[in-house]
Amino acid sequence: MKKMILSTWISSLLTLFSRILGLARDKALVMVFGATGGVLDAFLLAFTIPNLFRRLFGEGALSSAFLPVFVDYRENRDPKEANRFAGAVLTALLLFLSGLVLVGIFLCLGGAQLFAEGSKHILTLRLTAAMLPFLIFICLAALGSGMLQSLRCFALPAAMPILLNLGFLGVLGWITWYSPVKAPREVIFYVAAAVVAAGVAQLLILYLSLFFKGVRLWPVFSFRHEGLQKVLLALGPAVVGLAVFQINVLVDRLIAYLLCGEGAMTYLYLGNRLMQLPLGLFGVAMATVAFPELISHMSRKEWSPLFNKLSTSIRFLIFIMLPATAGLIALADPTIRMIFFEPDTNSFGEFQVYRTSVVMACYAPGLFFIALQQLLTRVFYAKGDYRTPVRITAVMVGLNLVLNLILIHAPDLYRQWAYGESLRLNEGGLALSTSICAMLTAIWMWSVLRRELRVKDALSAWDKAFAPVTATAARIIIAAIATGVFAHWVAGSIPVEPEVLVRVERGIIGLLGGFFGYFIFCYVFDYPEIPEFLWRSKPEKGAE
Repeated sequence: MKKMILSTWISSLLTLFSRILGLARDKALVMVFGATGGVLDAFLLAFTIPNLFRRLFGEGALSSAFLPVFVDYRENRDPKEANRFAGAVLTALLLFLSGLVLVGIFLCLGGAQLFAEGSKHILTLRLTAAMLPFLIFICLAALGSGMLQSLRCFALPAAMPILLNLGFLGVLGWITWYSPVKAPREVIFYVAAAVVAAGVAQLLILYLSLFFKGVRLWPVFSFRHEGLQKVLLALGPAVVGLAVFQINVLVDRLIAYLLCGEGAMTYLYLGNRLMQLPLGLFGVAMATVAFPELISHMSRKEWSPLFNKLSTSIRFLIFIMLPATAGLIALADPTIRMIFFEPDTNSFGEFQVYRTSVVMACYAPGLFFIALQQLLTRVFYAKGDYRTPVRITAVMVGLNLVLNLILIHAPDLYRQWAYGESLRLNEGGLALSTSICAMLTAIWMWSVLRRELRVKDALSAWDKAFAPVTATAARIIIAAIATGVFAHWVAGSIPVEPEVLVRVERGIIGLLGGFFGYFIFCYVFDYPEIPEFLWRSKPEKGAE
């Protein structure tokens, strides 16, 4: 158990460094291209396409279908046969993705001919065509990361996004100081080229690491390989399920791009990126680290260890995500103002700060449920059930679309109360819809798992393992509310000024106040989660 928590913290620290670079990257993008003008909106929508396929065919459905078979080959058969199986899967994936990319490029360049020159849609389609090759490299790299994780190597995969962020920062620095071309609609293609180059670098590093760990991969044109057939059988439902979810993401961004006005895509992206910071640091890390353990225990029907690991994972998410939710809501304005506000150039002014803050605050209530949903989905995959997440997600996609179209037209009650202005929620409504659907999805998944796993043979093990979850949730909710109030008071004690140092002071002190306030509150009231998740044994009563 301690090893799983330790691996999560290591992955989280590496992810933290990557996310800090990611914030620097987003800041540089806003500074160079501005939140308005349409260029950044076009780039972010184009960048969405290969990333959706990465989650689908790389770290998503394919990894979930591939890893149980790969682990079985490694543990119960000849490792050379495991390498041959992995080679067959990679060869099939490479051929499929190459064909997909060629078709995509043809459609994008052909579609661009349908619009008048100067249209933002032309720029979006051409950028999509330029970045589609990234899809091949990042999907293969994501599968390589999964193989390393199955070997209990979590650090290198967690560090890989650092290369992408460094590539962004390098090319944006070159554009700012050395590029002879300054037209935003032209230099944005240099950024697209950096994305593709970073994908190649990630792929090379990961597969060299696998080579040194004894996983020797080569092309295997054996499309009837037994292991490949198993993966394809499991892949269908998993692809449908994740495709439904990724279509949901794409629909959100298309609605922002087409219906919410100029800049809405950028505000939605930036608010989501800040919400993804705690999610990527702890939610995704916990689900990733727990997945191989869940597979092993589920295959051997070791109910007590399985339930204990799942319970510990959920309590860890509660311990981290609930105070993070309170912090995101309480510190939305100071955080956005500290990172992105540009009073001198007006590329990201007061109104842009407000709209991004609304998105961030609307995403925050769904933070814990999104993390829980990712963990529970892996439990379904570990037990070989790919269909239930599909059914649940498909229903939620329909609900999300309906809520999107309703909530983007809902009034912004805070703006109306504070400033007397009548505004729509716009992209904030999209974020709120995501939070509502994440909550309903997680609750539905949990109820199904409870019914299926709390069977007669495992009844006592389930009740014993999950008894502490409710108590943890009750304690942490109280601590999270106190944290949010304290952080808001700390940040509010510093005046809102445009100067950089004041903005940084207001944001940093608010964040530190919330962070230390939360842990001090938990320590003073003797919350058992503090020693449990910091690897210390809780002293017994009466011990010196």
